[in-house]
Amino acid sequence: MRIHVSYEKTLPRSDADAEVVVHTAAALARRGHALTLVAPGQPGRPPLSTEDLLAHQGARAPLERFGFLEASAHLGDGPGGLFLPLRMGAQAHRVVRDPRARAADVFYARNPLTLALALRAGHRVLFDHYRPWADQVPPLQPFLRAALLHPRCLGAVLHSEVARQSYARLGVPADQLRVVHNGWAPSRLEPRLSRADARARVGLPVDRPVAVYAGRVNAAKGLDVVLAMARHLPQVLFVLVGSTGEGPIERAAANLENVRVVPWQAFADTAPYLHAADALIIPPSAAPLTQHGSTVLPLKLFLYLGAGKAILAPSGPDVRELLEHDRNALLVPPGDVPAALVALRALVGDRLLRERLGRRAREDAEALTWDGRAARIEAFLEERLATQAPAEWSPRRFLQESRRWVAQALARGRVVLPARLDVDVA
Repeated sequence: MRIHVSYEKTLPRSDADAEVVVHTAAALARRGHALTLVAPGQPGRPPLSTEDLLAHQGARAPLERFGFLEASAHLGDGPGGLFLPLRMGAQAHRVVRDPRARAADVFYARNPLTLALALRAGHRVLFDHYRPWADQVPPLQPFLRAALLHPRCLGAVLHSEVARQSYARLGVPADQLRVVHNGWAPSRLEPRLSRADARARVGLPVDRPVAVYAGRVNAAKGLDVVLAMARHLPQVLFVLVGSTGEGPIERAAANLENVRVVPWQAFADTAPYLHAADALIIPPSAAPLTQHGSTVLPLKLFLYLGAGKAILAPSGPDVRELLEHDRNALLVPPGDVPAALVALRALVGDRLLRERLGRRAREDAEALTWDGRAARIEAFLEERLATQAPAEWSPRRFLQESRRWVAQALARGRVVLPARLDVDVA
């Protein structure tokens, strides 16, 4: 199958959505599909090769089946807000009209604007997204409904049941919506260090309980709750990996002896922190999902599971799709600091509990790799392609038949053509 994937930001980058799109595309290529990934070019920088993109994103793919192209026009990665749709629209407008996109069997769209433009350009489109846009921006509902019910829309791959329900409320048939969770790359966690070796590598004490958070360090991730926990558990060292500056979280953490803030790390340098942990933390806050809306089933969760460590997380509707309390994690009500303290005390004080939860987490992670995600997307695509016959009408056929009609009208004075006799009535 020939698949044309559109991404609206420059690459390479460390964003979660960039990791998802590159690793998903690479995994589909490993399954034998011909993938072309298109992203905006970056002004003032030589074109990025396919090999360099894969190396930077930590992905692997057969180069004979995976190609990366940069569009020649780019409006910059500047501010979001109202300027963001303009940037995305300019990129999508160019990509959907590219002859290489027209040659593909499937156009793979990552945002609603690209979905709409690709459908308008005549492509068969698969939509892949994580946000429950119908809930978060209600004025989009009629446009999303029209796009997802379009005859050439193959369906939508949603990253969570929370997102799927958002689009199901629009009246989109269930067989056109498929939850396909994100994934992780086992190579990201190699080599698998012992806790002692990992702590020695990153300079953490061997004789102190350590709780690790790995991801963006900012207020939108609910880290204020983690800092509140740190104030009540001075015996635990909290390590926050992923700082990109001196924001409010970093300033607040500077006053806490038992909080260590680590700058953003390359993929290979993040793994030792995960292996060094007694517990891995997804901030037990409701804010990332309910207030900011940008974090639905966070990508870090998949690496946490793969690390085979005990996990402390909020009992939100998205997280509960993969985590079960006292089976592969300890879950607490979002924002309930006392409950989070009880759970973390239990984890750092009970080695057998940590090992039991970590073992089940690692087992569950085996089905959640990028290769597993690609297999599920492939199955969904094959189902949808098998049930959706290509539309008979097309602009090209319309023009051809209209020219024939004009020629006959001029030559014979007839404005009504004879009925077609080649129609299959079987």
